[in-house]
Amino acid sequence: MRITLATIGSFHIFPLARELERLGVLERVYSGFPWSRLRREGVSRDKVRTFPFVRPFVMGLRLLPFDVPEVVADSIHEFSLVTLDHFVARSLPDGDVYVGHEGAGLVSGAEAQRRGMLYVCDRGCTHMAWREELLQAEHDRLGLPPRRRPNTYEREIEEYDRADLIVVPSEFARASFIEKGVSEDKLAVVPYGVDLQRFHPVGRPADVGFQIVFVGYLSVRKGAGDLLTAFKLANIPGKRLLLIGQIEPDVMMLYADLLNRDDVTTVGHVPNAMLKAHLGESHVFCLPSLEEGQALVVCEAMACGCAPVVTANTGATSIVHDGANGYVVPIRAPEDIAAHFERLAADRELRDRLGAAALASVRELGGWSAYGGGAVAAYRRALARRAAGRRTDSTPAPRENRVGVH
Repeated sequence: MRITLATIGSFHIFPLARELERLGVLERVYSGFPWSRLRREGVSRDKVRTFPFVRPFVMGLRLLPFDVPEVVADSIHEFSLVTLDHFVARSLPDGDVYVGHEGAGLVSGAEAQRRGMLYVCDRGCTHMAWREELLQAEHDRLGLPPRRRPNTYEREIEEYDRADLIVVPSEFARASFIEKGVSEDKLAVVPYGVDLQRFHPVGRPADVGFQIVFVGYLSVRKGAGDLLTAFKLANIPGKRLLLIGQIEPDVMMLYADLLNRDDVTTVGHVPNAMLKAHLGESHVFCLPSLEEGQALVVCEAMACGCAPVVTANTGATSIVHDGANGYVVPIRAPEDIAAHFERLAADRELRDRLGAAALASVRELGGWSAYGGGAVAAYRRALARRAAGRRTDSTPAPRENRVGVH
């Protein structure tokens, strides 16, 4: 079997590429990043093909001293996906399987199918339409302006239709596709791994105080309001909330009073070495997201021995078992989150037991090697179904025939 991958950045695709190369089945991996950003990923240089002419501009938008209008940022993002997609289509090597990361596989996927290859759409989140409906409902609930539909919306929906197989990281994500009418036979769940060399216990929490940590883009989608409200409600002497990552403007507007507290600290982006130290010194990790595919940071926190409090919508219920190695709460339930904070703050033995169980659970996953093996197994099953003539999905012609933003 020969497998080619494509992604606009690195994401989980490069850990997958590393494992596929180890298994001897990686033909090539494409990225919109320059090689200088990819050399640390552990994939041989001769296996990597880069198209670093647009994506760096997208990344550079974050460094500007002003906010770029959403419509501009989204258009540049879409253009980076479309141009990479066409570049891959023009230079795609022959093989058996082509895996296009969400948004970057429409034209290249069609080219792969024309050559008789299996086209796999790799989607890291829930179904695009399902996600947008959920987030729009949340915007309505919070009194925010209507969400602007991403430029890539129609493109991704067409990728789902065209693909021979759609791979998602959790049963939660899979259920969203089924709810939107995608055949179960077209879906495969392959949970992500975690790099246990990068993430492992470092230090331990202080004996005094109680630190809660959040990692990621603090946004409406990530349940920012529920986290901040739960922290306010929790009756814990010496409590602290550490926010690692950027903060969405809507969140800053809605929850300014909850963010501007003396016991809330924001530190922005931090490197992995510092991140694992922050996780190791925290008493509990919290991610109350409304929607994820499978949040990698949950496994990273668990690998550092930090007990998690998460929603089922993080896609982490295959690894976080309520009451055994963490807690799982419903979305929009800050009171439940606060109660778990108080329980953990009051019972060090419980906290230590859950943290140890969380670490053990992640170690049992097998790191990224299990993810690579699971992905290959899913591709083989799809190839076997096709060979046996059991595939019933139609293969529509792509509507997009030119490079550009539409």
